[in-house]
Amino acid sequence: MDAKVPSTSPNEDLECVVCFYDYSRSRRVPRLLHCGHTFCAPCLEKLASVDGVIRTICCPLCRWITCTRASLTLPGALCVDTDIWDQMAEKEQKKKWTRTNKESAEDFGERLIRPILDSNHIVLKSTLQKMFNCIAVHEQHLQAC
Repeated sequence: MDAKVPSTSPNEDLECVVCFYDYSRSRRVPRLLHCGHTFCAPCLEKLASVDGVIRTICCPLCRWITCTRASLTLPGALCVDTDIWDQMAEKEQKKKWTRTNKESAEDFGERLIRPILDSNHIVLKSTLQKMFNCIAVHEQHLQAC
């Protein structure tokens, strides 16, 4: 049974649909219920109830009941949603790569413009700055695609 909810926004897959906070690798770990829906660990802790030796969590989307042993902690009882975990890693890597490339483009532009600053060619300097800013913005747009 494929119980994934269709995404309506680009970040929806990377945020808990109960609290709307982004998942994280420490505090808001994406945990997978038995029905296939994923929520952050703090929300699941709030939704869980213990009755004797059984912990139950009623899915807020489909109402499927996930049962685990009460003696287990939530991380011990429910798996991490590895699809979301991998998407978070890719997103972090993309941010680092974009930041590094942006800094490189700015350094390159600064090295070309510095001699112009010394020679007081204001119009040429302004034109070059605009041109390099357009190139950096265009590169970021291409990387995002």
